Amino acid sequence: MNTKYLIILLNYNNWQDTVECVVSLNNSGVNNSNIIIIENCSIDDSVEKLNARVPGVKIIQSAKNLGFTGGNNVGIKYALENNFDYAIILNNDTIIESKDSIKTLVEEMDSNPAVTLGTGRIFYYPNKDKIWYDGGRLNRWRGMATHNNFRKNQNEINLLNKKKYVDFISGCFMCIRLKDLPKLGYMDEDFFLYLDDIEYCARAVKKNLKLMFIPQVVIYHKSIGEEKHTPKLVYYSMRNRKLLINLHFGLLAKIYFEIVLIIKKILWFFTNKKYYNLLLYAVRDYNKNYFGQAPEYIK
Repeated sequence: MNTKYLIILLNYNNWQDTVECVVSLNNSGVNNSNIIIIENCSIDDSVEKLNARVPGVKIIQSAKNLGFTGGNNVGIKYALENNFDYAIILNNDTIIESKDSIKTLVEEMDSNPAVTLGTGRIFYYPNKDKIWYDGGRLNRWRGMATHNNFRKNQNEINLLNKKKYVDFISGCFMCIRLKDLPKLGYMDEDFFLYLDDIEYCARAVKKNLKLMFIPQVVIYHKSIGEEKHTPKLVYYSMRNRKLLINLHFGLLAKIYFEIVLIIKKILWFFTNKKYYNLLLYAVRDYNKNYFGQAPEYIK
């Protein structure tokens, strides 16, 4: 078994995407022994479908939904225990078309031993000319992060193909050097999902660890429905944003977000009572130190 890298795919009620991702990885030269699926307690028939369609890939079934952070931590721990050099977190709704993408990523990580986290350029799928991530940066006064050239078509801009250091890498596609894990740590399971990658990168920056963007490494992201304001997304975005700012950003970000909360409260009180109540629940739970998975009544 090649223990250079392990690709972690998290599955939750979308086995079709996972199968398509595995097939694309296989077609790009990745062996099944370098892939692991964390089945995050789906409530559909994901387990049966995955076992039937990707029988050569190891599947770890979780007894409960661990969220993005907890599920990926299971994969990272498995990679560490089995002596892999790198754990590559990869969204299961991604497609890899180039035979060189994963190979180049690993080679670049090998060539730059001071780099702890690495990634590549991410386009939308199937609109493969539209950019989803082209490097990223922390926005400290807002307590958030920004994707460079987000939603721009590549023929409208001058894309640079020079690798560079960044201070934000999306959790959609993130290579972790496992020998640096004792210093960096695992993903923060208080976040469960949403904004967890910003926290991870901000933590790495605080610890003086290096993050690298390698534009020659290209993948595609379906990104379906990620911008829809579902109740859970509203809840997590409010609660986790307060947690994120408290952990890693300064007074200006705290003041800025408190102003945002006041504006949203007023606006949603008159236009969307459901979102207004979700905001109140999120702030209340933050103040009560309730983190992790959203309460059952938020659906």
